Amino acid sequence: MVKKPKRRKKIDYNIFIATMLLIIVGNIMVFSSSWPYAVRKGINPYFFINKNLIFSFVGIIIMFITSNIDYRIFKKYGYVLYILSIILSVLVLIFGDIETYNARRWLDIGPITIMPSDFLKLGTILAVCKYIDRYKKKLNNVLYGFLPMFFFLMISCGLVFLQPDLSTTMVMGAVIICIFIVGGVNLFQSALGLGILVTSGVVGIVFSKSSYSRSSRIEAWLDPLKDFSNKGWQLAQSLFAVSYGGIFGVGLGKSRHKFSYLSEAHNDFIFAIIAEELGFIGSIMVILLYLYLIYCGMKMAFKLKDSFAKLLVISIMLLIGLQAFINISVALGIIPPTGLTLPFISYGGTSLMVFLFMMGMVLGISKQADRR
Repeated sequence: MVKKPKRRKKIDYNIFIATMLLIIVGNIMVFSSSWPYAVRKGINPYFFINKNLIFSFVGIIIMFITSNIDYRIFKKYGYVLYILSIILSVLVLIFGDIETYNARRWLDIGPITIMPSDFLKLGTILAVCKYIDRYKKKLNNVLYGFLPMFFFLMISCGLVFLQPDLSTTMVMGAVIICIFIVGGVNLFQSALGLGILVTSGVVGIVFSKSSYSRSSRIEAWLDPLKDFSNKGWQLAQSLFAVSYGGIFGVGLGKSRHKFSYLSEAHNDFIFAIIAEELGFIGSIMVILLYLYLIYCGMKMAFKLKDSFAKLLVISIMLLIGLQAFINISVALGIIPPTGLTLPFISYGGTSLMVFLFMMGMVLGISKQADRR
């Protein structure tokens, strides 16, 4: 009797469609929010959307290629990719361009400019997932649990903290601790790791030396109208944009606050423009897209037999969810301004392509890994 060939599994189309819809929304909103800024800069009004479309196209190709690579390859070379991301993060501290507020976050490599912290997120996730998969039965031992957690926190978060980029530091730290918790580390060790992360955040706020310190951001967040023309300007304009949108919005392309009011309208504060143009209904639809993507990812993850695949999918969903939550919370004035992009939607080539690379791994796992 001839044995039938094993039927090839298909990717999870729910995850794929949700990702593609977020990319489409992102490109529409980047164009809507960026052209006034481009005009003010005296450049082509289509400059940012053209670049973002290229990033999206390349990112989708990367996602497709990655989804067809055996995910075990990423496990095999997880530490190598982590070391490479560390090297990039060290190089940005030495050779990176100095941005506003005396931060080094961008690195020029030939004709392209990259943000190494995005690669470090990916490298850290792969390394942590590989480590936990190997030592999952020993994590309650401090030598295998807390100390490695402390190592990853100090190396990964420390390199980003030195740029300085406190918001990315806290996100990476939270994801690292969550992965160890999911992996099985006990509550005491988790509390120690969380204590280190919170202490680092407090130190970063108190001892910030930039002209627009993190403590100043908190003061502006508590009362943006107190120093409305200076430190409170960005947040106040974001809140005005959100409130101006109402239930149904002013209409796509008709935002007023993208004209010289919100300086990061196509980036950090793009959700404020979404709220203004598409209103409460449109904003909720975007939030529901993120929730649906994360739900589908988590649902799939907890059915996987391979612990590395499970940890990898969970960590990627955690990263997307946490970063989206923080970005949206900033636009709504729930937390102080941070500078984190909105995944798949904000303008930014490195961030978009790294997130699409991660989604390629998730889609690859969805059709390759065995389930319970």
